Amino acid sequence: MKDRISRIRKRHPLLLALFAFALVAMVGFGVRTVGFWLYWRHPDHQEQPIEAWMPPRYVGMSYGIPPDVLGPLLGLEPGEDRRLTMGQIAAERGQSLEELAAGIKAAADAARATGDR
Repeated sequence: MKDRISRIRKRHPLLLALFAFALVAMVGFGVRTVGFWLYWRHPDHQEQPIEAWMPPRYVGMSYGIPPDVLGPLLGLEPGEDRRLTMGQIAAERGQSLEELAAGIKAAADAARATGDR
């Protein structure tokens, strides 16, 4: 077996390096995916109180609101990447953060009722 591996290493060093890179990338993305999944499944990260620093994606993940529901609710166009926070969105809309949070919680309840979550 060792002879076979050393023969492959000598004949195809680039192919072996690419394979090793692909293997490392696969493990890295796998760890990242599992970490992401564990983070959002933890009860402490679900339905957190909405704060001014939170971006819309974080709030959507925390409340289980799909982007196609949360975007129009916040006045964001599909695919728009403006990197706004909840505090900035509330200020642009002339609302308090509490009013904006109440609308988001109502949308989360509606999404849950229709089974979108």
